[in-house]
Amino acid sequence: MAEKIPAATIDALARSVYKEATSYGFAQVDVIRLINTLMDHCTNDSISTQSGSRSVPVDIGLDGSSLPLIGERLSIREFDPTRDRALLDAWLHDKYGRFFVLSCDTAQSASIDSLCRSESNHLAIICLLDETPIGAMAYLNHSLMHSRAELRKLIGVPKYRGKGFAEEATRMWIAYGLQHLKLKKICVSTLQTQISNIRLNESVGFRVEGLLRDEVCVDGERCDVLRMGLNADDFVQSY
Repeated sequence: MAEKIPAATIDALARSVYKEATSYGFAQVDVIRLINTLMDHCTNDSISTQSGSRSVPVDIGLDGSSLPLIGERLSIREFDPTRDRALLDAWLHDKYGRFFVLSCDTAQSASIDSLCRSESNHLAIICLLDETPIGAMAYLNHSLMHSRAELRKLIGVPKYRGKGFAEEATRMWIAYGLQHLKLKKICVSTLQTQISNIRLNESVGFRVEGLLRDEVCVDGERCDVLRMGLNADDFVQSY
């Protein structure tokens, strides 16, 4: 029997859909019509019965013992402040990039300099196999005592978004975290509770651990913080 979707995931998706609908201008009757339409699709078998099952990779199957990491379409190399600072700074001014350095605890953005100075942060650059840089990965607030860190991902070049590069890079970065940094727990905290973001994180092994409602204020609007986690014990490492 397929594993049931966690209640926290369903609640997060429902709140996300509701917020999107109301911001679009849905009235209460429109929301009810939306629910009825979804039920019609389910009845007509338009939604696969397997669409809700999570694909948690058991065997990570990647060598993450050291940088650079080499994948099928990407490589991930160490961040070089001299040549990469301006690149990262440009990406962070994008509306998606701001979340890369935004603290979900304080709703304050860290500077690139503070990210680079802290020994508890690990930054890397995502490149195509021809060495073209397209994004960044990070582990923030790495705790040696607790073997824990927070993962961040960013495809900084818009034309490469939505093509599966974020998922591939995240799988590689997880392998690096588990194998090289010896992490036992990897966390994701995000203000972006859109369905696609939750689904991507779940597809690489993260599970929803909690939804903190209206936790922070960004641009004058109260925002939810979705917390997801990945435990090293859930993986079998081939390398």
